[in-house]
Amino acid sequence: MYESSGAGRLKTLREQSGLTQQELSRQTGVSRSLISQWENGVISVSLATKKRVAAYFGVDVSELDGEATCAQAAPRPSQAVRDSLPPRVEMSAAARQEMSELAAQYAALNHKLEQMLGRLTQDELTAVRESAARMAQAVETELVFRQVKAFQDRPDAASRDEVLRAVEALMGQGNG
Repeated sequence: MYESSGAGRLKTLREQSGLTQQELSRQTGVSRSLISQWENGVISVSLATKKRVAAYFGVDVSELDGEATCAQAAPRPSQAVRDSLPPRVEMSAAARQEMSELAAQYAALNHKLEQMLGRLTQDELTAVRESAARMAQAVETELVFRQVKAFQDRPDAASRDEVLRAVEALMGQGNG
């Protein structure tokens, strides 16, 4: 178990904002189970997760790490943060069920990934980053191929412009 005053700080911020773990999960994209384990000091979360939650509450990451104390109520998320969240969409019961199942699978995978990343050395993390960059490049290349195919099937100006933008973006990534 990780001993961290940051774990208690997250719970305090969440409760002072009048949020349940599920509501915070929906607002930040961090799984409810990860939030629960973080609050209970069971796990240590990645910096990216801390940044996402800190941005939502409008606090520094250091405050989530327990390095800052604050007796006042937690600030409400800024309008910019609320505006950046995806709009709510009406879904059928079947779609909600499928989304719920996918969210649970994602949460489980995200949790396992965070645990695995926490055990990696710096060299291993660098290798993972490089591998992820190569995979992202492969995905972008595949998307360009698909846009070219769509243009071949429907050669109009809009399709041509999409292909040109995608190729320019891909060529720009290769130079970086």
